[in-house]
Amino acid sequence: MIKHIKLNQDNLAFAIEVQREIFPYDDATKKYTEMVNGENDNNYFLVYNGDECIGVSGLAHYGADVEDGFLGWFGILPKYRRLGLGSEALRLLDETARDLGYRRMRVIFNTETGFPGAKTFLKVNGYTAESYQCPRDRVSLSGNYAILSRSLYNEPCEPWNNRNLHLTEEEK
Repeated sequence: MIKHIKLNQDNLAFAIEVQREIFPYDDATKKYTEMVNGENDNNYFLVYNGDECIGVSGLAHYGADVEDGFLGWFGILPKYRRLGLGSEALRLLDETARDLGYRRMRVIFNTETGFPGAKTFLKVNGYTAESYQCPRDRVSLSGNYAILSRSLYNEPCEPWNNRNLHLTEEEK
């Protein structure tokens, strides 16, 4: 049975280890620590199958977009992939997102450096892609970014339409 354990001071170091194993070239330490310290209201989790930690997941939001939850730092350890556990973990995260009031899930995806199987995994799980190029967000103009979206309810999912995600500020 898949379950999420919210990050806290006691499991923070372990969560960072798991995240680095899944995403060796990225580092969620700052985001995880800010959440644990109450500096943001994002939600990050360790993902368990029974007593075995199989990955990490998270929900974030950007600015005033209160109905759009963003999938963040979602990953399953390699030995647990292709067993249906990632899809199960994503469904559980959807329940959490609905409980938090989100209507849609979004993913910011770097098409140049993103994990090749991730985009396929998201599409298989109902996400649709659109390119992200916002003139006010310099980083996005490289053409390497996409927003993947899906509705958490049985309704059409309105596109992101290049609203500013402020990726340029996040890179600083």
